[in-house]
Amino acid sequence: MVDIDEQYDHEVDQAVEALTDKQTNETLNLIFVTDLHHSCGGNQLRAARAIRELTSRLPLDLVVNGGDSAVNETKDQTLASQTEICHALRTPGVPVLSVKGNHDDNSIYGHDREEVRGRHVIYPSETKRLIQDGVLDAARWDSTRPDGLYYFVDVEAKKTRVIVLDTIDIPYADPDSGTIEHFGQWEYVFSPEQLNWLANEALHLRDKPDWRVLIVSHVAIFQDEVFGADFPVRNGEALWGIVCAFRDGGSYDAEVGEGESVRRVAADFGQQGKRMVIGCLFGHVHFDQTVYRDGIPMISTLNACTNQDFPEAPERKVGTLSESAFDIVTVNFGQSRVDTYRFGAGEHRSISF
Repeated sequence: MVDIDEQYDHEVDQAVEALTDKQTNETLNLIFVTDLHHSCGGNQLRAARAIRELTSRLPLDLVVNGGDSAVNETKDQTLASQTEICHALRTPGVPVLSVKGNHDDNSIYGHDREEVRGRHVIYPSETKRLIQDGVLDAARWDSTRPDGLYYFVDVEAKKTRVIVLDTIDIPYADPDSGTIEHFGQWEYVFSPEQLNWLANEALHLRDKPDWRVLIVSHVAIFQDEVFGADFPVRNGEALWGIVCAFRDGGSYDAEVGEGESVRRVAADFGQQGKRMVIGCLFGHVHFDQTVYRDGIPMISTLNACTNQDFPEAPERKVGTLSESAFDIVTVNFGQSRVDTYRFGAGEHRSISF
Protein backbone atom coordinates (compact mmCIF):
# COMPACT_ATOMS: atom_id res chain seq x y z
CA MET A 1 0.00 0.00 0.00
CA VAL A 2 1.39 3.41 -1.00
CA ASP A 3 1.79 5.85 1.88
CA ILE A 4 -1.18 8.27 2.12
CA ASP A 5 1.05 11.35 1.81
CA GLU A 6 2.53 9.88 -1.37
CA GLN A 7 -1.00 9.31 -2.68
CA TYR A 8 -1.84 12.96 -2.08
CA ASP A 9 1.40 14.16 -3.67
CA HIS A 10 0.78 12.01 -6.74
CA GLU A 11 -2.80 13.29 -7.05
CA VAL A 12 -1.57 16.88 -6.81
CA ASP A 13 0.92 16.20 -9.62
CA GLN A 14 -1.84 14.62 -11.72
CA ALA A 15 -4.17 17.58 -11.18
CA VAL A 16 -1.49 20.11 -12.06
CA GLU A 17 -0.63 18.20 -15.23
CA ALA A 18 -4.29 17.99 -16.26
CA LEU A 19 -5.11 21.63 -15.53
CA THR A 20 -1.96 23.59 -16.41
CA ASP A 21 -3.08 24.23 -20.01
CA LYS A 22 -6.77 24.42 -19.11
CA GLN A 23 -6.60 27.11 -16.44
CA THR A 24 -5.48 30.37 -18.02
CA ASN A 25 -5.62 34.11 -17.51
CA GLU A 26 -8.95 34.03 -19.35
CA THR A 27 -10.68 31.50 -17.06
CA LEU A 28 -11.92 31.92 -13.50
CA ASN A 29 -10.07 29.35 -11.38
CA LEU A 30 -10.95 28.28 -7.87
CA ILE A 31 -11.13 25.41 -5.42
CA PHE A 32 -14.47 24.59 -3.81
CA VAL A 33 -14.27 22.43 -0.69
CA THR A 34 -17.24 21.98 1.59
CA ASP A 35 -18.52 20.07 4.61
CA LEU A 36 -15.10 19.32 6.04
CA HIS A 37 -16.61 18.52 9.48
CA HIS A 38 -13.07 18.70 10.85
CA SER A 39 -11.87 17.78 14.33
CA CYS A 40 -8.51 19.00 15.62
CA GLY A 41 -5.70 16.92 14.17
CA GLY A 42 -8.08 15.13 11.77
CA ASN A 43 -7.37 13.73 8.33
CA GLN A 44 -8.79 16.76 6.49
CA LEU A 45 -5.52 18.53 7.32
CA ARG A 46 -4.08 16.39 4.51
CA ALA A 47 -6.66 17.78 2.11
CA ALA A 48 -5.81 21.30 3.29
CA ARG A 49 -2.13 20.64 2.64
CA ALA A 50 -2.98 19.49 -0.90
CA ILE A 51 -5.08 22.64 -1.44
CA ARG A 52 -2.17 24.84 -0.34
CA GLU A 53 0.12 23.00 -2.74
CA LEU A 54 -2.36 23.38 -5.60
CA THR A 55 -2.72 27.11 -4.99
CA SER A 56 1.04 27.48 -5.27
CA ARG A 57 1.23 25.56 -8.57
CA LEU A 58 -1.96 26.55 -10.42
CA PRO A 59 -3.21 30.08 -11.32
CA LEU A 60 -6.03 29.92 -8.78
CA ASP A 61 -7.99 33.08 -8.03
CA LEU A 62 -9.78 31.84 -4.90
CA VAL A 63 -10.34 29.03 -2.45
CA VAL A 64 -13.95 28.71 -1.27
CA ASN A 65 -14.87 26.84 1.91
CA GLY A 66 -18.56 26.01 1.57
CA GLY A 67 -19.33 25.69 5.29
CA ASP A 68 -19.74 23.11 8.06
CA SER A 69 -16.05 23.39 8.81
CA ALA A 70 -15.95 21.41 12.05
CA VAL A 71 -17.65 18.68 14.07
CA ASN A 72 -19.96 19.78 16.90
CA GLU A 73 -18.44 19.49 20.34
CA THR A 74 -18.16 21.94 23.23
CA LYS A 75 -17.80 25.55 22.11
CA ASP A 76 -14.07 25.66 22.87
CA GLN A 77 -13.42 22.42 20.99
CA THR A 78 -15.50 23.42 17.97
CA LEU A 79 -13.90 26.86 17.75
CA ALA A 80 -10.47 25.25 17.96
CA SER A 81 -11.35 22.84 15.12
CA GLN A 82 -12.81 25.62 12.97
CA THR A 83 -9.75 27.79 13.55
CA GLU A 84 -7.31 24.97 12.77
CA ILE A 85 -8.90 23.99 9.44
CA CYS A 86 -9.52 27.58 8.32
CA HIS A 87 -5.87 28.47 8.99
CA ALA A 88 -4.72 25.28 7.28
CA LEU A 89 -6.53 26.25 4.06
CA ARG A 90 -4.72 29.56 3.68
CA THR A 91 -2.02 30.31 1.15
CA PRO A 92 -0.49 33.81 0.89
CA GLY A 93 -1.97 35.80 -1.97
CA VAL A 94 -5.05 33.61 -2.49
CA PRO A 95 -8.22 34.71 -0.67
CA VAL A 96 -10.12 32.01 1.21
CA LEU A 97 -13.85 32.72 1.14
CA SER A 98 -15.72 30.93 3.93
CA VAL A 99 -19.47 30.34 3.99
CA LYS A 100 -21.56 29.90 7.13
CA GLY A 101 -22.94 26.36 7.32
CA ASN A 102 -25.83 25.12 9.44
CA HIS A 103 -23.40 23.33 11.78
CA ASP A 104 -21.11 26.33 12.17
CA ASP A 105 -22.99 28.08 14.99
CA ASN A 106 -22.72 24.85 17.03
CA SER A 107 -26.34 25.27 18.14
CA ILE A 108 -26.92 21.53 17.83
CA TYR A 109 -24.62 20.91 20.81
CA GLY A 110 -26.75 20.87 23.95
CA HIS A 111 -29.85 22.12 22.13
CA ASP A 112 -32.02 19.60 23.99
CA ARG A 113 -30.83 20.71 27.43
CA GLU A 114 -32.26 24.07 28.44
CA GLU A 115 -29.66 24.59 31.17
CA VAL A 116 -26.82 24.75 28.60
CA ARG A 117 -28.79 26.05 25.62
CA GLY A 118 -26.89 28.97 24.16
CA ARG A 119 -23.68 28.47 26.14
CA HIS A 120 -22.02 26.51 23.34
CA VAL A 121 -23.30 28.65 20.48
CA ILE A 122 -20.71 30.29 18.24
CA TYR A 123 -22.13 33.73 17.55
CA PRO A 124 -21.90 35.63 14.24
CA SER A 125 -19.26 38.05 15.56
CA GLU A 126 -17.00 35.07 16.37
CA THR A 127 -17.57 33.45 12.99
CA LYS A 128 -16.94 36.72 11.20
CA ARG A 129 -13.49 37.05 12.75
CA LEU A 130 -12.54 33.68 11.27
CA ILE A 131 -13.90 34.60 7.84
CA GLN A 132 -12.20 37.99 7.83
CA ASP A 133 -8.84 36.43 8.55
CA GLY A 134 -9.10 34.54 5.25
CA VAL A 135 -10.32 37.32 2.96
CA LEU A 136 -8.69 40.32 4.67
CA ASP A 137 -9.45 43.49 2.69
CA ALA A 138 -10.77 41.64 -0.36
CA ALA A 139 -14.33 41.27 0.99
CA ARG A 140 -17.09 43.85 0.91
CA TRP A 141 -19.66 43.45 3.68
CA ASP A 142 -23.04 44.98 4.50
CA SER A 143 -21.94 48.11 6.35
CA THR A 144 -25.31 48.37 8.08
CA ARG A 145 -24.92 45.00 9.83
CA PRO A 146 -21.55 44.61 11.61
CA ASP A 147 -22.16 40.90 12.28
CA GLY A 148 -23.62 40.04 8.88
CA LEU A 149 -21.98 36.98 7.35
CA TYR A 150 -22.73 37.69 3.68
CA TYR A 151 -20.24 39.52 1.46
CA PHE A 152 -18.69 39.65 -1.99
CA VAL A 153 -15.19 39.53 -3.45
CA ASP A 154 -14.28 40.96 -6.85
CA VAL A 155 -11.87 39.13 -9.13
CA GLU A 156 -10.96 42.17 -11.21
CA ALA A 157 -8.84 40.37 -13.79
CA LYS A 158 -11.72 38.00 -14.59
CA LYS A 159 -14.51 40.61 -14.40
CA THR A 160 -16.33 38.40 -11.91
CA ARG A 161 -17.97 39.12 -8.57
CA VAL A 162 -18.24 36.15 -6.22
CA ILE A 163 -21.16 36.63 -3.83
CA VAL A 164 -21.25 34.63 -0.59
CA LEU A 165 -24.75 34.30 0.87
CA ASP A 166 -25.77 33.39 4.41
CA THR A 167 -28.61 30.86 4.30
CA ILE A 168 -28.75 30.79 8.11
CA ASP A 169 -29.26 34.53 8.66
CA ILE A 170 -31.19 34.17 11.92
CA PRO A 171 -31.32 36.52 14.93
CA TYR A 172 -29.34 35.56 18.02
CA ALA A 173 -29.86 36.63 21.61
CA ASP A 174 -27.17 38.33 23.66
CA PRO A 175 -24.34 35.79 24.25
CA ASP A 176 -24.41 36.64 27.97
CA SER A 177 -28.01 35.50 28.35
CA GLY A 178 -27.20 31.82 27.88
CA THR A 179 -30.37 31.25 25.87
CA ILE A 180 -31.26 31.45 22.20
CA GLU A 181 -34.62 31.35 20.43
CA HIS A 182 -33.40 30.18 17.01
CA PHE A 183 -31.17 27.28 16.05
CA GLY A 184 -29.06 27.59 12.91
CA GLN A 185 -28.87 23.83 12.70
CA TRP A 186 -32.41 23.67 11.31
CA GLU A 187 -33.55 27.25 10.59
CA TYR A 188 -32.66 28.59 7.16
CA VAL A 189 -33.58 32.11 6.06
CA PHE A 190 -32.44 35.10 4.02
CA SER A 191 -33.16 38.18 6.11
CA PRO A 192 -34.79 41.22 4.47
CA GLU A 193 -31.57 43.11 5.17
CA GLN A 194 -29.56 40.53 3.22
CA LEU A 195 -32.04 40.66 0.32
CA ASN A 196 -31.83 44.45 0.09
CA TRP A 197 -28.04 44.32 0.30
CA LEU A 198 -27.99 41.80 -2.55
CA ALA A 199 -30.34 43.92 -4.68
CA ASN A 200 -28.74 47.28 -4.06
CA GLU A 201 -25.07 46.58 -3.33
CA ALA A 202 -23.82 43.13 -4.30
CA LEU A 203 -25.58 43.10 -7.68
CA HIS A 204 -24.93 46.78 -8.36
CA LEU A 205 -22.53 46.60 -11.33
CA ARG A 206 -23.42 49.69 -13.35
CA ASP A 207 -19.82 50.88 -13.19
CA LYS A 208 -18.51 47.44 -14.22
CA PRO A 209 -19.65 46.67 -17.77
CA ASP A 210 -19.44 43.05 -18.95
CA TRP A 211 -19.03 41.76 -15.40
CA ARG A 212 -20.72 38.56 -14.27
CA VAL A 213 -21.48 36.92 -10.91
CA LEU A 214 -20.92 33.56 -9.23
CA ILE A 215 -23.08 32.85 -6.17
CA VAL A 216 -22.09 30.61 -3.26
CA SER A 217 -24.21 29.40 -0.35
CA HIS A 218 -24.16 26.48 2.05
CA VAL A 219 -27.77 25.36 1.70
CA ALA A 220 -29.23 25.41 -1.82
CA ILE A 221 -31.32 28.53 -2.42
CA PHE A 222 -34.11 26.17 -3.52
CA GLN A 223 -34.76 22.67 -2.25
CA ASP A 224 -36.95 21.58 -5.18
CA GLU A 225 -35.41 18.57 -6.95
CA VAL A 226 -32.27 18.77 -4.76
CA PHE A 227 -31.22 15.30 -3.60
CA GLY A 228 -30.59 15.21 0.16
CA ALA A 229 -32.45 18.45 0.89
CA ASP A 230 -34.06 18.96 4.29
CA PHE A 231 -35.65 22.34 5.11
CA PRO A 232 -36.46 25.21 2.73
CA VAL A 233 -34.72 28.57 3.00
CA ARG A 234 -37.33 31.18 3.89
CA ASN A 235 -37.41 34.10 1.45
CA GLY A 236 -35.62 31.96 -1.12
CA GLU A 237 -38.24 32.86 -3.73
CA ALA A 238 -37.57 36.55 -3.18
CA LEU A 239 -33.81 36.09 -3.44
CA TRP A 240 -34.21 34.11 -6.65
CA GLY A 241 -36.49 36.80 -8.05
CA ILE A 242 -33.73 39.34 -7.49
CA VAL A 243 -31.13 37.11 -9.15
CA CYS A 244 -33.32 36.54 -12.21
CA ALA A 245 -34.08 40.27 -12.47
CA PHE A 246 -30.33 40.94 -12.41
CA ARG A 247 -29.72 38.40 -15.17
CA ASP A 248 -32.54 39.73 -17.34
CA GLY A 249 -31.93 43.43 -16.74
CA GLY A 250 -35.38 43.68 -15.19
CA SER A 251 -36.91 44.61 -11.85
CA TYR A 252 -38.30 42.88 -8.78
CA ASP A 253 -40.58 44.13 -6.01
CA ALA A 254 -42.08 42.10 -3.16
CA GLU A 255 -42.86 42.03 0.52
CA VAL A 256 -41.17 39.44 2.73
CA GLY A 257 -41.73 38.43 6.33
CA GLU A 258 -44.83 38.03 8.44
CA GLY A 259 -47.04 40.26 10.57
CA GLU A 260 -45.23 43.30 11.92
CA SER A 261 -41.98 42.04 10.40
CA VAL A 262 -43.06 42.54 6.77
CA ARG A 263 -40.43 44.40 4.76
CA ARG A 264 -40.39 45.57 1.16
CA VAL A 265 -37.60 44.32 -1.11
CA ALA A 266 -37.12 46.08 -4.43
CA ALA A 267 -34.54 45.92 -7.22
CA ASP A 268 -34.26 47.60 -10.61
CA PHE A 269 -31.50 46.53 -12.99
CA GLY A 270 -32.84 48.24 -16.11
CA GLN A 271 -29.85 50.56 -16.42
CA GLN A 272 -27.40 47.65 -16.12
CA GLY A 273 -28.93 45.55 -18.84
CA LYS A 274 -28.69 41.77 -18.98
CA ARG A 275 -25.85 40.15 -17.05
CA MET A 276 -24.43 36.66 -16.73
CA VAL A 277 -25.07 34.47 -13.70
CA ILE A 278 -22.48 31.69 -13.91
CA GLY A 279 -24.24 29.52 -11.36
CA CYS A 280 -24.74 28.81 -7.66
CA LEU A 281 -22.31 26.56 -5.77
CA PHE A 282 -23.53 24.88 -2.60
CA GLY A 283 -22.76 22.06 -0.17
CA HIS A 284 -24.81 20.77 2.78
CA VAL A 285 -26.35 17.73 1.05
CA HIS A 286 -23.14 15.62 0.92
CA PHE A 287 -23.84 14.69 -2.68
CA ASP A 288 -22.73 15.66 -6.21
CA GLN A 289 -25.48 17.04 -8.42
CA THR A 290 -26.49 19.84 -10.76
CA VAL A 291 -30.04 21.20 -10.73
CA TYR A 292 -31.08 23.87 -13.23
CA ARG A 293 -33.54 26.58 -12.20
CA ASP A 294 -34.59 29.09 -14.86
CA GLY A 295 -31.55 28.03 -16.87
CA ILE A 296 -29.11 28.75 -14.00
CA PRO A 297 -27.13 25.74 -12.70
CA MET A 298 -27.10 25.04 -8.96
CA ILE A 299 -24.07 22.81 -8.38
CA SER A 300 -23.38 20.85 -5.21
CA THR A 301 -20.09 19.21 -4.26
CA LEU A 302 -19.58 16.05 -2.22
CA ASN A 303 -18.66 16.40 1.46
CA ALA A 304 -14.93 16.57 2.11
CA CYS A 305 -15.20 14.61 5.37
CA THR A 306 -14.80 10.84 5.24
CA ASN A 307 -18.43 9.82 5.31
CA GLN A 308 -20.70 8.11 2.79
CA ASP A 309 -24.18 9.38 3.59
CA PHE A 310 -26.07 7.73 0.73
CA PRO A 311 -25.69 4.41 -1.12
CA GLU A 312 -25.56 6.45 -4.33
CA ALA A 313 -22.54 8.44 -3.10
CA PRO A 314 -18.93 7.25 -3.57
CA GLU A 315 -17.45 4.93 -0.97
CA ARG A 316 -15.03 6.58 1.47
CA LYS A 317 -12.10 5.11 3.35
CA VAL A 318 -9.58 6.72 5.70
CA GLY A 319 -6.00 6.28 4.51
CA THR A 320 -6.90 6.50 0.82
CA LEU A 321 -7.61 9.48 -1.44
CA SER A 322 -11.31 8.77 -1.00
CA GLU A 323 -11.07 10.11 2.56
CA SER A 324 -11.57 13.58 1.11
CA ALA A 325 -13.25 15.22 -1.87
CA PHE A 326 -13.10 18.72 -3.34
CA ASP A 327 -13.40 20.38 -6.73
CA ILE A 328 -10.83 22.36 -8.69
CA VAL A 329 -13.15 24.58 -10.73
CA THR A 330 -12.43 26.16 -14.09
CA VAL A 331 -15.02 28.60 -15.48
CA ASN A 332 -14.59 28.98 -19.23
CA PHE A 333 -16.54 32.08 -20.26
CA GLY A 334 -16.01 31.63 -24.00
CA GLN A 335 -17.56 28.17 -23.90
CA SER A 336 -20.12 28.98 -21.15
CA ARG A 337 -18.93 25.96 -19.19
CA VAL A 338 -17.93 25.08 -15.65
CA ASP A 339 -15.45 22.19 -15.45
CA THR A 340 -14.83 20.60 -12.06
CA TYR A 341 -11.77 18.42 -11.56
CA ARG A 342 -12.40 16.12 -8.61
CA PHE A 343 -9.60 15.61 -6.13
CA GLY A 344 -10.41 12.49 -4.08
CA ALA A 345 -13.71 10.62 -4.09
CA GLY A 346 -16.09 11.23 -6.98
CA GLU A 347 -15.92 12.18 -10.64
CA HIS A 348 -14.92 15.12 -12.83
CA ARG A 349 -17.86 17.08 -14.22
CA SER A 350 -18.63 19.52 -17.04
CA ILE A 351 -21.62 21.86 -16.60
CA SER A 352 -22.98 24.42 -19.08
CA PHE A 353 -24.34 27.81 -18.08
